[in-house]
Amino acid sequence: MVLALECVIACILFGFGIVISVIKNRTFWLEEYSPAVQERFLKCNPEFVQKPKGQRNGIRIVEKIIVCILFLMILAGMVWFAGADSFMKGAAYSYIIWFVVNLFDALVLDLGILMYWKKVRLPGTEDMDAEYTSNKKKHLMDGIYGMLIGLPVCLLVGLVSTLF
Repeated sequence: MVLALECVIACILFGFGIVISVIKNRTFWLEEYSPAVQERFLKCNPEFVQKPKGQRNGIRIVEKIIVCILFLMILAGMVWFAGADSFMKGAAYSYIIWFVVNLFDALVLDLGILMYWKKVRLPGTEDMDAEYTSNKKKHLMDGIYGMLIGLPVCLLVGLVSTLF
């Protein structure tokens, strides 16, 4: 029961954080939009300076590592609170939480809010309904990658569960 409640709370907090960050700075999530939307945005907003692709990839990798470390600490606390006292329980409980939040991200945030909510559209691309909804495969693949990224993080949470 505690684990299910933690999953719901994690989805709410994660969703709230993503929606607020998208509303505050839509260009931060530029690569999440379809190529046609990105291209139109860059044409309509020549003042926007985009970092070179190699530099963006390096920055994204560092950001993802930092987020994984942060999630490792958060998940370790959550599974401890849920009663994980062994490697298997820690790894399994944390992966359940990771999986549920990742699924919520892919289905609700990416395939729902980012595609259909006009408030989060990039300036100059508000009329591109078809292009916003054309990125379904990318969002689903990102969801699968998210599940894979969660495996080593959750194995580390399992290790932490054995130590505490």
